[in-house]
Amino acid sequence: MSKDVPLGIKIPYSRGNQGFFDQTFSDIERCHTNLKMLLMTAKGERPMMPTYGSDLRSLLFNPGEDGYDELLKEAVHDATEKWMPEVVILGVEVVRDFSTAPNSAILKINFSINAIPDSYENIEIEVS
Repeated sequence: MSKDVPLGIKIPYSRGNQGFFDQTFSDIERCHTNLKMLLMTAKGERPMMPTYGSDLRSLLFNPGEDGYDELLKEAVHDATEKWMPEVVILGVEVVRDFSTAPNSAILKINFSINAIPDSYENIEIEVS
């Protein structure tokens, strides 16, 4: 793919050099942005697409629930399998600080992209 052809818009939104928004120019960069957008979107948030998104936000207020970390990991896997099948989640690490922020978590996600051999990528998402 040519570095001159944009594939999407980066998040967080910012002013770009070529147009109004900063854009992605590679499949890996696009995948990072799309995965963040998917996981940060709550199910029911998008009109006409009520099942798009993840259950991460709804799980935030159940930190005392048994298997809470596993529920967060499952939410990542479920959303990705349904909406981004080209992404394989290799691992999810949940980092939480119960003393200062009991209703938030940092998810460290390792993933690969099916169409790109040996693509091992990482993203970090704060759910709060």
